[in-house]
Formats: sequence, C-alpha cells, structure tokens
Amino acid sequence: MKVCFLFPGYGSQFVGMGKELYDESRVVQEYFEQASHCLDNNFVKLCFASSDAELSKMENAFPSLFLVSASIFSLLKEEGITPDVIAGYNDGEYAALFAAQGLSFPDGLYMLSKYATFYQELLDGVDVQLIHIFGLSSSVLQKICTQVSTKEHCADIAIFIDKSNFIVSGHTQAIKALYDLALQEEGVKMEYVDTAFGLHSEIMEPVVNSFKIYLPKVDLKDLSIPVMSGVDAKVIKKSEQVTDAVVRALHEPIQWKKVVDKLKACDLFVAIGPGQTLVDLIKERYPDKLSIVINNRADIDKLKSLIEEKTMTE
Repeated sequence: MKVCFLFPGYGSQFVGMGKELYDESRVVQEYFEQASHCLDNNFVKLCFASSDAELSKMENAFPSLFLVSASIFSLLKEEGITPDVIAGYNDGEYAALFAAQGLSFPDGLYMLSKYATFYQELLDGVDVQLIHIFGLSSSVLQKICTQVSTKEHCADIAIFIDKSNFIVSGHTQAIKALYDLALQEEGVKMEYVDTAFGLHSEIMEPVVNSFKIYLPKVDLKDLSIPVMSGVDAKVIKKSEQVTDAVVRALHEPIQWKKVVDKLKACDLFVAIGPGQTLVDLIKERYPDKLSIVINNRADIDKLKSLIEEKTMTE
C-alpha cells in the first residue's frame, strides 16, 4: 500500500490543537519544550490556552502548526508508521521537508519565524488583500485578474486549491475591482481572508530578497522521502531542489490541485496535524481512497488498523 502524508498550512490552526497527544506523549512534550526554547515563546500556553486571534497571528501560527505537525510525525515514526511520499500545503511544506529529513526542527522554526518577520515588514508598507473565491474556472478567474491589473496594481491567483476553488491576492484596488467583476458571474462565492495565507506573487520580491540572504545560514539536506513541491507538483529529493522550492513558494502560486492530481497512485492519505480541509479535498477528488486526520491517540490506532487491514487484503 502506498501511503502519502499531508501537512496542513495556515488556516487549519485552532486553540487546543495537539493537546491530547501532548498530555500523554513525552515525545510531543519534548518538541514543545524545544520550540519554546528556540523561539523564546511559551508554545504550551499559545497552543492550548490563548485565543484564536492570538494564535492566528503569523508569527504564532506558522511555528505552532510546524511544531504540532512535526511532533505528531515523530510520534508516528517512533511507532513504525512512515510514508512513501509527502506533500505540504502552503507553509505546511516546511513540516513536509522536516519529515523527509531535509531540515532540522530548529531550522524549520527559525525559517518560519524569519518568513513571518520579513512578510510582516512587507505588509506594513503595502496595501494588499486576499480573497477566497469559489465557483469559477481558473481560465475565467485569470481573465478577470488580467482585466483588473495595471502596472501599479495587480491581482493574481495565489493558490490553486481545486478546479473551482482559489485564493487570489493583490493590491487592494485591484482586488476590489476583481470582487465587483466576479460578482457578475453566476454561482460565485467570495470571502476576504487573512493575508497570512501568502501573496505568492511578484509583490513578495522584497521578502524573497531578504529570505535569500538568510537561507545560507540554514543546513538544507537531501531528502530521505520524496516530497511533492507545492509550486509545480514535481518530486524533489536533492538539497538544491529544496532550496529552490522554498524560495519559489514565496512568490509563485501554490498549485495544490496539481499536487493532489499527481498523488492519484496513493492508497492512503494521512493528514498530519490540525484541520479537516486537506482530507476533505482528497475525499472529493478520490472518494474511494482511504484517508484520515491524525490529532489524537484514537486516530493513530485507527491508522494502524487501516494499514493492517489493507496489508492483509493484498
């Protein structure tokens, strides 16, 4: 049986994520202690006893999601459960690279912390917005983006989630114009979302430049498990490919639909960390495939049973 591990990104965080496993697992507790020491932040308090607003801040959400996903993966690995291929949604790709031994746990925390810092510096100086759009094809949406974009104000598809499910980013003036045009299309639904999902466009160039200066300080390695890159759905294995994928993900659109399409050979999809979204997308695309979200001990036991049952029937 071919197993794929999926790591969620920003938007899946919630207060209490990982609490059950933290309470019973020394492995998970050690990761929380290490993260708190690395970034001088009390992640026990942040993840279990803060507010949705506090946890949703980029500087908190990015490392917290990485921490929870990395600790759950390590717990599964300790129990002998490993994947054949890995994919991370948006900033979840850092946890995917950690799982594939492409970067260390502290390096993952520091990279995400730097990303949040550089990105916030950019946001303080530009007027941008993100909008989640349902019900349009990519061709129609791209046409609208082109219509509303000028040399000074642009709108681009930032994340291709599914065939009619997208996040669009851009300057506020262009996004408002896009909203008005898209509203004229039949069946469209829209909602503004947090800029923490990422612009994934040329507006991010200052962040890319700052990140490139920082990257040589990080020890990126060849991967022990293939990872599907979010920007082009290609398998990456070498350290130079890891570096390229991390940088490109800052200013190029995330092609999650292509990633899911490329994973059709997998039999079992395991979402490592909070949120149901990734599994829901898998179920919609592959209704006959096995899928599960890992958040507690019962989920781990169920995953073991699924693997055993599948193995026995083959």
